[in-house]
Amino acid sequence: MSAIGTSEYMKIRRYVMNLILHAGKDPVQIPTINDLSEKFGVSRPTVSKAMKELTSEGYIIGRRGIGSFTNPAKISPSSFGRQLPLIGISLGNGLMVHLDKYYGNILAELLKKIVAMPAIVHLVSTGSSDKKQIICDIMNEQLNALVVVDGNSFVSDLRKMGLKVVTTTETHRLTPGSVSPDYDAWGYLCGKQLLKENRRNIVFLHDKEPWNASYNGFRRAFREAGAPLNEKFFLKDYRSSLTELKNMVHYGVQVDAVVDTLWVNNEVAEILMADNPELVKTCALVHNAFSAPQNSGFHEICYEIPFEQIAEETAELLRLQFAGDKAGMDIRKIPMKMIIK
Repeated sequence: MSAIGTSEYMKIRRYVMNLILHAGKDPVQIPTINDLSEKFGVSRPTVSKAMKELTSEGYIIGRRGIGSFTNPAKISPSSFGRQLPLIGISLGNGLMVHLDKYYGNILAELLKKIVAMPAIVHLVSTGSSDKKQIICDIMNEQLNALVVVDGNSFVSDLRKMGLKVVTTTETHRLTPGSVSPDYDAWGYLCGKQLLKENRRNIVFLHDKEPWNASYNGFRRAFREAGAPLNEKFFLKDYRSSLTELKNMVHYGVQVDAVVDTLWVNNEVAEILMADNPELVKTCALVHNAFSAPQNSGFHEICYEIPFEQIAEETAELLRLQFAGDKAGMDIRKIPMKMIIK
């Protein structure tokens, strides 16, 4: 089956599985193959294949002359009499395939905290980058609530349609009902530390959203100290940042610290050492704790993303939204710990 065919097949399978979950101990009639084909924009053979496999697995019971129904026996008896909410988790727009350390950590913590609410978790995947199609795919999942990690372009539309939504780890344009690390506060705190260490010539890699979420905090700390940062040291582009840094070191520009939000720390250390090995004694690296280079020899100032606390606050906002409490639409910023090595 092709990748597209697999995606279409899974739309039908997830829809039926969610019907079973919501139905509990009462059988619910499943729409016809024609209706499902029209509802999801999926070919009839694909719908038919999904229905046949779900029937063979016991999730669907066919009643001749009447139609197909969900099979309550496929629901855990512990769920009877206690209908658990179905909460979706979408990584960005739902098209993500591979997880790095960042997404792996936040997803692991969200799974633990949301399941413990208690709730049933559904990992959302969509079949398109088109906003309207994403919204359609999510609403077809029959969710009671949704957690969106790093993505809020479609959140307001979902809320208008009655879906409870919490966004997490957004760095810019925070919307009500969101949880995020407080990058700005950490930038200010780190800026104070750099000033304390008498570091004034600071290079910032990739001064673009979302990577520069902490940069205004640095600016504020230095401005308050009467030592505004050199704006020419805020390098803009992803790869050209590294090239510009290399040129600065090569031509002897004084660099007291490099703030690296790109998670390419080994490359930064190598660039600094290549032209001037003495920089290991005078230059500091500022970066994320879990992407730090191994045994670089540089003085390091790291920030630690509080994944567990972010997940706890996300689950709390969900509880409040289910309870109809206005506090469920709070914006919660979580402090980040500074680690000095």
